[in-house]
Amino acid sequence: MDDFPDDMWSTRTKFRHGQCDPAGIVYTPNFFDVFNRAIEEWFDDALQIPYQDVIGRRRIGLGYVAASATFFTPFMMGDEAEAFVAVDKIGTKSYTLSVHLVKDQREAVRGTLTTVTTNLDAHQSTEIPDDILEALLTYAEAYKLDKD
Repeated sequence: MDDFPDDMWSTRTKFRHGQCDPAGIVYTPNFFDVFNRAIEEWFDDALQIPYQDVIGRRRIGLGYVAASATFFTPFMMGDEAEAFVAVDKIGTKSYTLSVHLVKDQREAVRGTLTTVTTNLDAHQSTEIPDDILEALLTYAEAYKLDKD
């Protein structure tokens, strides 16, 4: 999958020395940091819901219960990636996002992350808040991607 809608939200990142192994290849765990940063920015910019407000003032946890990555081609020190976020699945207490990292106009890495919403005071899962649910549904409808 290499074609993303022109108006689909994205963010860019450049991989630095500290993110790489001795061979200059981006170290696998660092991709999960990139995925998470992209999702936080996506909440703020695309969904118009301040991520820090959800966790801080509203006390709603957005913790990952499943996370995986599929690698199509390596990223090296100095490479730039454009990250696109897609909504794959929405439940009542969880949702799954995919983060597509594009290098040289080709998808190089795909992260799939399932989030469960929780009440941070009770430490229990809770239904996705209405404003977040509505934003997820709206974005999912606008940007349906064929993952193959």
